Amino acid sequence: MTVHRGLLATIATLAVVAAVPLAAQPGPQAPADLATTTVGTAAGGAAYLADGQVEAVRETSISPQVSGQVITLTVRAGDKVKAGQLLVRIDPRAAQQNQAAAVAQLAAAKAQLVAADRSLERTRQLVAQKFLSPATLDRAEADQRAAAESVKALNAQMAGAATQTGWYTLNAPFDAIVTSVSTQIGDTAMPGKPLLQLHDPSALRVAVNVPAAVVSRLDLQGRPVIDIPDAPAEARSPTAGTVVIVAAADPVSHTQLVRIDLPPATGAIQPGLFARVRLPMAGEAPPAGARLMVPSSAVVARGDLRGVFVVDTHGVALRQVRIGRAHADEVEVLAGVSSGEKIATDPVAAARVAGVVKK
Repeated sequence: MTVHRGLLATIATLAVVAAVPLAAQPGPQAPADLATTTVGTAAGGAAYLADGQVEAVRETSISPQVSGQVITLTVRAGDKVKAGQLLVRIDPRAAQQNQAAAVAQLAAAKAQLVAADRSLERTRQLVAQKFLSPATLDRAEADQRAAAESVKALNAQMAGAATQTGWYTLNAPFDAIVTSVSTQIGDTAMPGKPLLQLHDPSALRVAVNVPAAVVSRLDLQGRPVIDIPDAPAEARSPTAGTVVIVAAADPVSHTQLVRIDLPPATGAIQPGLFARVRLPMAGEAPPAGARLMVPSSAVVARGDLRGVFVVDTHGVALRQVRIGRAHADEVEVLAGVSSGEKIATDPVAAARVAGVVKK
């Protein structure tokens, strides 16, 4: 504890000497076994840090195709549903009456077709016996064809009425979780107006917007590092899956959408959560605008002041830095160090080498 207290006490002097390039001052040479890392590198390559959010691969809005009063609502937000499960029922009585009318009209048309068939048969016999003229047979055949076509039309009308009756019952299209419910029993449903939102919790991904100039330099063979700070501790750093770059740039922001699949969800990660993604770059140097990162363990702090031990040809020296947001076990460095510089990952050992604290 004494060593760390002495180390942290030296940070207070950084505000005074911030204008002096500490890393350029001669200092004790770093031993070969002093652990270091290079600023702005990850797994041997540069990286770009992007912000985004978790989203479901499959999500849908449940909207009716017909208008009517909601008479049944079986779910609430957060409920799990199975494919085909009843969600909402709209009053179907008007549609049922239309279907009944279509059934009756079809029955009448079929009766007329039977009569037309019999009349045609008798007419043929009488024409064959020369009791009727051939013109009478032509009219009988026309009546029979008209009756047959009428039956076809009413069959289609009845099928349409039956289909519309099914529109009054809304079922789950797949196994899902109800994200939100925007209706209640007694409300009037309107065509196209969403009643519920569903998402499939088994397949999630992270979506981030990346500048088009950076997208062309991404290393698609590398594995992105994902940090979801608001998720439970065991789910904050999920393993990244397939990376998909949407082949279209936003004409306003000049960014492209990058999607990273997440492993099968366990329920700990929910759509809409904020996520940070560290995307590996193909080049060795970070692109313009990329954020520099250092291990959190390499930063020493006291109050609002932060510092890192820079290791170079002059030796080991403590330098003040300005810190940004944390990302998994790393933090963003806004000022104080440059890409390619080496820093000590063990500040206590580096402090002993630099003579900040006694060995």
